[in-house]
Amino acid sequence: MSFTSVHPERGRLDASLPDLGCGWQWEAVHRVRPPVPLTCPECGHAMHAKVSNLGLRFFAHASGAPTCTLAEESIAHHLLKLELAQAARAAGWFAELEVSGPDGRWRADVLASTAGGRRIALEAQLASITAADIRERTERMSAYAVSACWFSDRSRIPWLGIVPAVRLARQGDDLVAVEPVARFVGAYWTPEPPIPLVEFIRRRLTSHLVAHAPRTPPQHVARPVSTLSAHPKCVLAEAKKLRDEENHQRATQEEEIRAERRGWARHEAAVAERTARSDPDREALARHSGQLPGIDQAIAQVAARYLSHRPVTVGWSVGDSRYACGVPLVSEAGTLLAVFDPLPQSGPCPAFLLDVDLPLLFPTEVRRQRFEQYRAASERARATDLP
Repeated sequence: MSFTSVHPERGRLDASLPDLGCGWQWEAVHRVRPPVPLTCPECGHAMHAKVSNLGLRFFAHASGAPTCTLAEESIAHHLLKLELAQAARAAGWFAELEVSGPDGRWRADVLASTAGGRRIALEAQLASITAADIRERTERMSAYAVSACWFSDRSRIPWLGIVPAVRLARQGDDLVAVEPVARFVGAYWTPEPPIPLVEFIRRRLTSHLVAHAPRTPPQHVARPVSTLSAHPKCVLAEAKKLRDEENHQRATQEEEIRAERRGWARHEAAVAERTARSDPDREALARHSGQLPGIDQAIAQVAARYLSHRPVTVGWSVGDSRYACGVPLVSEAGTLLAVFDPLPQSGPCPAFLLDVDLPLLFPTEVRRQRFEQYRAASERARATDLP
């Protein structure tokens, strides 16, 4: 049986439409004499219009028909195709049954389309098929700008989730989509409640449900899938969650790098100060630097910052190139606490000042701003080197 046939003048006839899709009534082709010349769109063999005991209109092959895929499809397959077409039409889309591609390389059970040219194949798949075959058929239609969504009411579907697909179940007299349809809640995917078939197709056709390959494993699902149906907002929510995780991981890695550099820089400062204190001539240079304008206020500021009751003084390691002509301010034990008035240089800011992460103090706001611009440029350059 088939829902479609071809008339030499009227063209394609669709038994699921009131006017057969060509402006004819069913009575024009059913039980008329002489018989209306109809042929199968698949094999070209003669057909005639029939009505089942339940009132279902269809076209049947005349006797002696060759092997034809339309004739071999089961009654259940045809009925599911009819429900898919009716659901698409209820959603406001134009739906044609049993449409073949221009070169015959594919055939859609139901081709739903809009005036704007968007096309989606709604495929009933009740017979056994391998995952490789169904993927190949999906890709073949995709090459012609036809996306596909597959439907089956079988309990065990080995290809479910490999291509955009949904398992259907019967609830009373209605078909409902039961899996894999999910929403993204907080940090994971969780199954949606069953959705009536008409509503599912409406959402699918209007992009309120889209095929999505989850990057976060779904939870509480009967079987793992690589493709599910989800609202675009849920797809964006998952992307944001993963982006936030990536940013957090990157920030953590960067902080670990900064912490390691900070540790080495402070170790270097301690070694430099300890080495300088073994040279008595360096004490005079430290006393001279302690007379610079604004340094007393800087020392007081450092002491207040660290709530130090012990002296904060100019380090003997003053003059070390890592301070960029600035003055190290240290504790009584020689621990570096801050650097006073480092100067902008012609080259990059010394890596030490970028790494040590201690206060940089200046006698005037102008000098601070000049140095901050210099340091910011070096930090931007260094950020490109972080992994």
